[in-house]
Amino acid sequence: MRALGKVLIAIVLLPVVVIGGVVVFGSTPAEPVAWKPGHMPSLNSGPYANNALLNDAHVFGTDNLLQPESIAPGPNGLLYTGMNTGEIVRFNPAKTKLPQNPQTTPFELIANTQGRPLGLVFHPAGYLVVADGTKGLLKVTLQGDVTVLSNESEGLPFKFVDDVAVTADGRYAYFSDASSKFDLNNYVLDLIEHGGNGRLLRYDFQTGETQTLLRNLQFANGVTLSKAGDYVLVNETAAYRITRYWLAGDKAGTSDTFIDGLPGFPDNIRTDADGNYWVAIPSLRDPMLDSLADKPSIRKALAKLLNHVEFPVKPKAMALAINPDGVVIANLQAEKAGDYYYYVTQVTPFDGKLYLSSVHINGAATASNPLSR
Repeated sequence: MRALGKVLIAIVLLPVVVIGGVVVFGSTPAEPVAWKPGHMPSLNSGPYANNALLNDAHVFGTDNLLQPESIAPGPNGLLYTGMNTGEIVRFNPAKTKLPQNPQTTPFELIANTQGRPLGLVFHPAGYLVVADGTKGLLKVTLQGDVTVLSNESEGLPFKFVDDVAVTADGRYAYFSDASSKFDLNNYVLDLIEHGGNGRLLRYDFQTGETQTLLRNLQFANGVTLSKAGDYVLVNETAAYRITRYWLAGDKAGTSDTFIDGLPGFPDNIRTDADGNYWVAIPSLRDPMLDSLADKPSIRKALAKLLNHVEFPVKPKAMALAINPDGVVIANLQAEKAGDYYYYVTQVTPFDGKLYLSSVHINGAATASNPLSR
């Protein structure tokens, strides 16, 4: 019995010893910085109050739409998306299911970037502009040709191009490099470090030049233009806020905070026909992580443990609509939309509906658009 007791004690202590060894002797490229999060809003009342409005979402494509980060409506009424295989495909929103296999969405292959296509939008000239997490900013024609438009700015290569928006006249693409230090496979380290490694950039289709507009962003993510085109918004995922960069008027060339203190990590953002902004919140804030914001040494230890423990996030299906004044005007939630879908990374308003897509979950979903007229 004494021998058995020693074995049990060893079993209990072994993980502690291993974890302690990792913390003491392990290494990480992350160098966490102390910071102060914005106020954590209530989820019991107010604009972010819990609800189940996405419970009735219609889920499709779980068998073959493989982690589609973003959906782009095309000029032909079809929808386009990129998958974790590098493939860019299009499908008919009126035919999202095969009769013999309801979870298979018939689609047509357009191209393969040989990378990881994330945010994508159409250029007025009729081709796709794609933020590829490993290749850079791409041009993808509907005939399948793939061209790298930009993969560095001012001598600093992109590590993680994340999202893109194109001006109505087709002159510029505004896009994000989530981190100039950590790539797609190590993005959690950027969230832990909070080192301001993100950038907002502008690509000029006429000259082929790329300009850095904003630096020191906290995981620069979703990008969209205002309806009037006088400013661009970029989501700072790790800071729970949306930053505005002015393109016209007296404030041109300056930036300010559009909205702060969001309830979770904002991912992609899209502008609707009325000039409102749909923001995807794939996971909620964690009070424990927020409490470690001013404790960089503990966060460094956490970074060392990432290969051994799971990063504490709270996946969610959450879609927020924010008006041009920065006021939340719609809040749609579910633990799992349609009893399946969560970790929503983009909300795309199209044809009176909202299309939900995810960089981590197979398939997509549709939900009623409360702002649709």
